[in-house]
Amino acid sequence: MAVKVKNELKIGIMVAAAIVLLVLGLNFLKGKNIFSSENEYYTYYDNVQGLQESAIVQLNGLGIGKVATIALQPDKTIKVTFSVDKDVKIPVGSVAKLATNDLISGTKVIALQLSDSSQYIENDNFIKGEGSEGLLDNISETVSPLVGSVRNTIITLDTLLSSVNSIVNGQTRQHLNQSFASLDTALRQFAALSKVLNEQSQNLTGVIENVNSITGNLAANNEKINTTLTNLESFSTSLNQGDIQKTLQNLQAATNSLQGFMKQVNDNNGTLGMLVNDKKLYDNLTSTLSALDILLEDVKKHPAKYINVSVFGRKEKAE
Repeated sequence: MAVKVKNELKIGIMVAAAIVLLVLGLNFLKGKNIFSSENEYYTYYDNVQGLQESAIVQLNGLGIGKVATIALQPDKTIKVTFSVDKDVKIPVGSVAKLATNDLISGTKVIALQLSDSSQYIENDNFIKGEGSEGLLDNISETVSPLVGSVRNTIITLDTLLSSVNSIVNGQTRQHLNQSFASLDTALRQFAALSKVLNEQSQNLTGVIENVNSITGNLAANNEKINTTLTNLESFSTSLNQGDIQKTLQNLQAATNSLQGFMKQVNDNNGTLGMLVNDKKLYDNLTSTLSALDILLEDVKKHPAKYINVSVFGRKEKAE
């Protein structure tokens, strides 16, 4: 039995807590903050179209509170109760005016207009209410300062367009069209060039690396290059200091001797000239060499005919 009582007690506590949370949540949604100290004020309006519970109460555009309740009174006026932060003091003679918060949706807020009085309204007291002038009136108030500026802007723009039309005649427009066409062509060529450069970037990178490598090798072998240049300079100096003229004279003398020798060869009176130029002597030499060849061939074939060799000595001829 005791266990059953405990369970019922737990259920009751849970239900009560749920009810309390529900009430707190509803009050929070209505704009009432249970855990903070706020002052409440009320006012009356003839028309609260666009104003809802939890709507913002503003002071110079800053939210300082919320609308708590909206209730219709027997005289057809509407009582609006709203809360304001306790730190905000409202002077006597202040006004709670309805203002449009959103031109599109038409929602309203309460905008407080404080007076200069040194006395303040106590909590839960009346504040004079002032209705909104309507959505169209608010729009008119907002847009009216801009109408003059827009009108001046339109006049200036019209003057500018007239000036441009007077300057830009048919020939000028043709020149502009040609300029734009040329610019388009140049941009296309530049895009093609950029594409080619992008494709060749790898090759350019390789070339640059090779140039860097060659430069590095030249720097590393700078001492050897200097030595080679010094040797070339020494060799050139030696050539300049040598007896080149004498060598050229000797070479000229040798050339002259060779020319004299060739002249003697070509001359039929000399021995060598006769040997070279006498055809009859050439024919005789040729005939002799042929006969000598025949003789040598016959000696090879019949050696016994020309050479008589006896191992035991010669036989005496019979008398």
